Amino acid sequence: MGVKLHEIELNAKDPEASKKFYNELLGLPITRDQEGLKVFDSGRPGLDVDASVHNAGKVSISFLVADLGKFVEELRGKGVEVEDPSEAHLGMRAVTLEDPDGYLIQIQSPTAASPDWLKSMVQ
Repeated sequence: MGVKLHEIELNAKDPEASKKFYNELLGLPITRDQEGLKVFDSGRPGLDVDASVHNAGKVSISFLVADLGKFVEELRGKGVEVEDPSEAHLGMRAVTLEDPDGYLIQIQSPTAASPDWLKSMVQ
């Protein structure tokens, strides 16, 4: 099943400080600027660098798949214990795993409620 890197999320204690660092110092353009969420253009189409308050102090990496249910079945078939998918931001469904070093790995899939630009990333 095709897995595509979607975002690197820096779960920031202070997204405004991250905004100053990544935008003003490093020059990454801001694509979304909301309270608790700053999204930066990584320079790679379809790959965001985010600073958010979702899990302060942690780093997570998100991947997109077209069919999350099928992907979860494949993981379980390989002996991975994974919870059932749950609702996530932008109308997606998601599961969260930890890699061997404790980094959060999110596997997400757009739904009919997701924005068209996001759905087009897995087509």
